[in-house]
Amino acid sequence: MRQPHYYMGLYSYTYSAGLTIGTQMAKKLRTEGKSVAENWVRVLKLGGSLPPVELANEAMVDISTDGPLRDTIEYIGAIIDEIGSITEKL
Repeated sequence: MRQPHYYMGLYSYTYSAGLTIGTQMAKKLRTEGKSVAENWVRVLKLGGSLPPVELANEAMVDISTDGPLRDTIEYIGAIIDEIGSITEKL
């Protein structure tokens, strides 16, 4: 209960959706470059003017399916595995 904001409204959903969309955009930026960056800036400028699913669609991330979430979990898992491997070598 030390973190009361965890229990307010849809905090967990918002956090998870933001992490998922941000991770998907970061992956696209690494592979597709400038056009994705320009689109991401445009999406960020939209702010809260659209419902979340529509805003994510503008970012070319379809959060109406579990695909982006599962991909994000796999991606973060791979990073954690890599950190573990590097740590063992140290």
